[in-house]
Amino acid sequence: MANAKATRQYGVYDPWLFYTTFTLVGLGLLMIFSATAQSSNGLFYLRRQVLFVIVGTVFMVTASRIPYRCWKKLAVPFMVVTLALVIATLFPVIGHKIKGASRWIRIGGFSVQPTEFLKIALVMLMAASLSKKAENVRKFEIGVVPHLILLGIIAIAVIRQPDFGTVVILCAVTWIMLFLGGARLLHIVGPLVPLAIVLALFVTGEGYRMARIKAFMDPWAVEKNGGYQVTRSLMAYGSGGITGKGLSNSELKLKHLPECHTDFIFPILGEELGLIGVLSALGLYVLLLSRGFLAAMRCPDMFGCLLAVGICAVIGLQIIINLAVTMGILPPTGLTLPLMSYGGSSLLCTMTGIGIVLNVAREEPHVR
Repeated sequence: MANAKATRQYGVYDPWLFYTTFTLVGLGLLMIFSATAQSSNGLFYLRRQVLFVIVGTVFMVTASRIPYRCWKKLAVPFMVVTLALVIATLFPVIGHKIKGASRWIRIGGFSVQPTEFLKIALVMLMAASLSKKAENVRKFEIGVVPHLILLGIIAIAVIRQPDFGTVVILCAVTWIMLFLGGARLLHIVGPLVPLAIVLALFVTGEGYRMARIKAFMDPWAVEKNGGYQVTRSLMAYGSGGITGKGLSNSELKLKHLPECHTDFIFPILGEELGLIGVLSALGLYVLLLSRGFLAAMRCPDMFGCLLAVGICAVIGLQIIINLAVTMGILPPTGLTLPLMSYGGSSLLCTMTGIGIVLNVAREEPHVR
């Protein structure tokens, strides 16, 4: 019996989840190379991303070997540290500004974005809290109020950076986990009205956010101003056709589509690899998330289930929002595409999260 348990914990893992992750990472490296090879920086971005992939692989493999129940004890200190780092970015001495947003901390020659770690920290703390409360989750003052207070504190810090896209992710994940954790539907639907009002006031309170909304409503009308990036993104998708123009043959990447190696890497994929490439990449993402949610469903305890669901929800929501932005369905938010966009913090946190889900999957007696 002991041998069987050891086999479940240390010998079995989900190969579909593991290899799909590296297929997406490899595709991301290929597209980053294609998007930046002809720029003045040459192979700079590719070399750095390869370094991030190596470190991310170490993080993912290590996380997959750490029993996921250990994160239950570390949830509070991890939240305290990550929230402190987010608050630290608001101070000019510590925070590093890029394009008016103070979201990064410079360490050596690299920039670390603490909000990426904060997403994982919130999932861990929510999973630990909801699994501990058990049936008391159905009481509004116990199951919902403390989590909304925590979310409010976090949201205030993140909005100050500002990072509206991350706030949306954090709010959505909180509601998803409350629902799956057993909170009453009325208790989690009721606070949505004041939350929507607060977010609306936040958006209308700044001129540049309203400009983004106007550009989103009709990007072609303000093509030379706020709608430039979205219109070029749509042109990239449209010009790719069924089979694409071929790898490295994108025309829009040549100074026509800003941030084409970060937030808008998927339109370059669409232009070069066409509809076939787009559907293939989407299929890989669907496979990745389905294996993660399957691991959550099979997990024998509530904490592991909520932990896997929360991590997959963070990744899935970021995928949906990023693709919606590049297709003009949502206003620009600055969220990267998980596993594919250039960026160290996003890649490291995503791969670490997948490592945790892999460990949850190890609890399954058989992975098919």
